[in-house]
Amino acid sequence: MEKIGENKNVKNQKYQTTRKKIKVIGTETYINQRTGSLEDMQVISIEDRDANFHKIWLQHIILSMDMIGNQKTRFALWLLEQMSSDNLIPMTFRQMAKNSGISIDTVKRVIPTLIEANFLVKINGGVYRVNPDLIFKGGSHHRMNVLLQYQAYVPKKESEKVPDDDEKVRERWKR
Repeated sequence: MEKIGENKNVKNQKYQTTRKKIKVIGTETYINQRTGSLEDMQVISIEDRDANFHKIWLQHIILSMDMIGNQKTRFALWLLEQMSSDNLIPMTFRQMAKNSGISIDTVKRVIPTLIEANFLVKINGGVYRVNPDLIFKGGSHHRMNVLLQYQAYVPKKESEKVPDDDEKVRERWKR
């Protein structure tokens, strides 16, 4: 079983750090230097953009990582490598333990700790989402969408809860 940090192909892996964005501008007229005639040309813009770029809010991630120890930290970092472009980690505890090489007992201790630290939320059985305020891969519009989805699963504190209509009616009748 391969353990965390022992990626055999790490030297051979080449990560793309930029990507090209090609945008068609339109048609413009240019003078052909050789003949002097006017020629219509299609104009495109080619722009280099970042790829495989993650934004990390260091203060938040350090506070979250501070709550866990050595093997636990390695497991948390392994989780970050497993997340999808929507910050989802679709795995059960057993799958996480098997794929990471970390014991199931450690996984059972770390996941609740990360949830308590607001590093993860549980979406349903076997699906977790990493807080996009801590780390996210992609543009700001997509991050905001994932952040809204994440916040829908974060339990509200008593002071932040909005009373529903039934509670409002009961309060009026008490007066």
